[in-house]
Amino acid sequence: MNSALTLPSLLLIPVLPLLLAIALMLPPLRRFALWFAPWAALPALVVSLLMVPGVSVELPWLLFGSYLGFDETAGVFLFFTALLWLVAGVYSTGYFSESCSRAWFLSWFLLAMAGNLGLIVAQDMVLFYTFFTLMSFASYGLVIFQRTPEALRAGRIYIILAVLGEVMLFAALVLAARAAGSIEFVAVQSALAEAALRDWIIGLMLLGFGIKAGVIGLHVWLPLAHPVAPTPASAVLSGAMISAGLLGWLRVLPLGELALPGWGGVVLAAGLLAIFYAAFVGLLQRDAKTVLAYSSISTMGVMTAALGLGFIAPENWPLILAAILVYALQHGLAKAALFLGVDMVTAAPVSKWQRYLLIAGLLLPALSLAGAPMTSGMIAKYLLHVQAASVASFWAGWLQVLLPWSSVATCLLMARFLYLVWPRQRAGSVVVVKTRMMWLSWTVLFMVVVLSPGFLPFSAAEGLWLPEKLAGALWPVVFAGGLAAVIYWLAKHGKWPFHFRIASGDILLPVERVLWPVLHAMMLRSYRTLFKRRFLLSIYRRVGQCYSGLVFLLEAGENGFRRWAVGASLFLVLVMIFMFLAWQIIF
Repeated sequence: MNSALTLPSLLLIPVLPLLLAIALMLPPLRRFALWFAPWAALPALVVSLLMVPGVSVELPWLLFGSYLGFDETAGVFLFFTALLWLVAGVYSTGYFSESCSRAWFLSWFLLAMAGNLGLIVAQDMVLFYTFFTLMSFASYGLVIFQRTPEALRAGRIYIILAVLGEVMLFAALVLAARAAGSIEFVAVQSALAEAALRDWIIGLMLLGFGIKAGVIGLHVWLPLAHPVAPTPASAVLSGAMISAGLLGWLRVLPLGELALPGWGGVVLAAGLLAIFYAAFVGLLQRDAKTVLAYSSISTMGVMTAALGLGFIAPENWPLILAAILVYALQHGLAKAALFLGVDMVTAAPVSKWQRYLLIAGLLLPALSLAGAPMTSGMIAKYLLHVQAASVASFWAGWLQVLLPWSSVATCLLMARFLYLVWPRQRAGSVVVVKTRMMWLSWTVLFMVVVLSPGFLPFSAAEGLWLPEKLAGALWPVVFAGGLAAVIYWLAKHGKWPFHFRIASGDILLPVERVLWPVLHAMMLRSYRTLFKRRFLLSIYRRVGQCYSGLVFLLEAGENGFRRWAVGASLFLVLVMIFMFLAWQIIF
């Protein structure tokens, strides 16, 4: 791409979705914007394919002097992220039958897209955080779009964790900027290695970005939000936006700068725990989209473990980063294809080729996630296995041993998912007619998943297609498939002895059902003991009334945002202004 077009091209990536979102909120322009909104990610996809990595542009007039850039990491993330937003946008043209519902959905959709695409090309912490915050808050509108009790509950859990994450990230980025004397990622990564508050900064960043990445313990919003969101939103939530947390880690943490075995062990152990815990809970779910949400948590556990390996062996970081990028690419594409496929099975295929396409579109992405031979998932796991084998560490040894078993866990999850969605005639089922645009967008994404191994010319993957390597990738799939077949036969004949399940949200349930009522009762008892006098008791009651009024105002505001998209957007603008003023005061 011509260097003269670099700045306009990079600016167009986040600005176009923002302009279309504003146009959707203005009645005179809404009809015009509805035509172009589904294609808003197309310029970003073109840039990811044509621009040469290594470009950086300074914008001294923006915020504190911002930087836009395009490196190899941005190229991989921008490619699959833009492709997913484009496919989901085109898919939404047939998903929503009413233009009013489509306009409301696309308003939030475009705002979240602008944030997601913008943070990929941002090369400084201020701009990255601004786009990350925009994406986080705009995603709330996608989660609660259906307005069901389940959607509102998921939205509240999501927004609580999102605000908590934003606060931790703001504190971490301020400390990092003070230590580096700069806001550029390159300078911050180098300075962070010698910062006095290095451990505090790393811990806050791991937690803040970990909420978006679905780190174990902070993952509870994912299985609640994905099933209630519209299918196009679920595809980008799990395929693209969950990777934004991973990108934040890659941009800011001092990976490759120095060895931090303590942090490496903690991060790697958390990743291994996420792999198998999420797989276990996911197998007990009865909703296909919930199973996919837990699969995303499990897969992000693999990438988290790879991040821990980078802390332990900084000399191997370039190759570990290559493995992470391949993993993020194949997970984003395959997971989005499966989420869109969940909705496609509600339609009766009108021809034999459509039925074959539907079965292949469910089966092949599932095999890719499981790391089956001849898939991009196999390449990603092979690259990571090679790096784990080259590192002499206790935790690296465990990763090397458990990585094949992670394929078994993923394959079992995919078997559970396929069982729940496999095309079959159901009594009393309602046939839903899918439009050509939905078939077209889903088919394009499926074909990219199938052809993706040919786009990964990594030298570290040489010899991958030898028979012994293929056999090493095949046995987890065969073992898990046989185990799933045995479980299915036992369940079908009433001989399966285990019938318990864990509701989605898992560790959140004890907090909601046990811990919170106990804490509430203890607080109430202490208040009654403290406020024995009538005057103080009246103050306590007034505080309770104020709290009830605050809850009422929040609910009213939530309903107002639903009816008035401009108000919601102004709220986001005010959040951006507040963050900008905070940076002005600090610096």
